[in-house]
Amino acid sequence: MNLLQIYQKPENAAILHSRFYVEGAIFGAGVSPEIPMPDVWLPWAIKHQGQMKNNQQADAITDALFDYFKFCLQQMKENQQVLPNYCRFENDPEDWGSDSALSQWLQGLLSAHSSMESVWQNAWQLMQSKNPEKAPQLAKQLKHSLGMFSTFADINLAIAQANKRGQVDFITKLPLIAKSLPETLKTYVSISGELASYLPNQFESFVQKP
Repeated sequence: MNLLQIYQKPENAAILHSRFYVEGAIFGAGVSPEIPMPDVWLPWAIKHQGQMKNNQQADAITDALFDYFKFCLQQMKENQQVLPNYCRFENDPEDWGSDSALSQWLQGLLSAHSSMESVWQNAWQLMQSKNPEKAPQLAKQLKHSLGMFSTFADINLAIAQANKRGQVDFITKLPLIAKSLPETLKTYVSISGELASYLPNQFESFVQKP
């Protein structure tokens, strides 16, 4: 499932962020340890606020976004989450811009994580209070996951930072590093699930679309 259908209408595409960014952001909303209400994450999709033509357009967009959100939740509940098939690393510097499909999806995911930072921190504190011995390993995994996402969200920036650190072979390692992205995503979802286990019934906490 994806959001392609609503983007086929120019009047929708004109007011929304890119499809790849929005799909990443909605996935990021769903992977939060405490699932946010629709009024939190729905605005993340809108690039130009207040430009809906009518209620019919608003309802159609909202329905599509909410259906995709539920799809992402179901994927994670069944441990079937995968990177979208368009999220492929191309070993060609001309495709390393921040406007590539992979980069945009990861930018959406990271934006959602940043927006839900307080939720992640709250769940983290609960985990530390109840099971502190797990914290070091989870912290290492989460830092690695976010670092991986940031690398491929802006590859050129990551290369510049690697050069400053003296990692002259970073570019040649990118294809190999990219191969671990699917597993990194699974780890990220797993960490969220671990943290959510310290919160009550998170998969039942979202409500029907208003």
